[in-house]
Amino acid sequence: MRRTSRTAEEGPPPTPEQRRARRRRLIIEYVVIAAVAVLVAVLVQAFVVKPYRIPSGSMETTLVPGDRVFTNRFIYHFSDVDRGDIVVFNAPATGDVLIKRAIGLPGQTISLQDGRVLIDGEPIDEPYVRRIAGEQVPTEPFANGRPWSLVEPYRIPADSYFMMGDNRIDSGDSREFGPVKRDLIIGEAFFIYWPLSRLEFL
Repeated sequence: MRRTSRTAEEGPPPTPEQRRARRRRLIIEYVVIAAVAVLVAVLVQAFVVKPYRIPSGSMETTLVPGDRVFTNRFIYHFSDVDRGDIVVFNAPATGDVLIKRAIGLPGQTISLQDGRVLIDGEPIDEPYVRRIAGEQVPTEPFANGRPWSLVEPYRIPADSYFMMGDNRIDSGDSREFGPVKRDLIIGEAFFIYWPLSRLEFL
């Protein structure tokens, strides 16, 4: 049989004031939940993972303009930068946020020969460098007169890294602005999350 009235156990219906108090509690709960969610998102971006948008073609064809990547902000608190890591950092002098590949490590000597990079006199394999018609684009020195331009071999300072874009013919990098100190490094880019057609771990 259908019930048409409240049972004794259920008690009397809530008063208008009780309903208003319940609505206020729900609103407060939602506000607190939203505030916590925003705080967690801010903390995650500040200390764990932060998204970045690729603005230029300096990392083609690994990264292209419009790609969006996640950056691991804490990894280098526990490990060293390795050659080949794709690193987000603040550029020396300007502070601009850039993304390049770590090529030379602290204390190493970097030089060029026939358009290829040598580390401590030994050529390194760079399969990530952009290719045109199947040929790897050459790595050339910058005509800026700086010791790190790679016109001559350059020894990287003990606390710094030599960064280069994968698109060597269209990349302003350490050949231009010099080595990047460890404390300027933000983190390692590890995943393309947008556009969806380019989802990929780096």
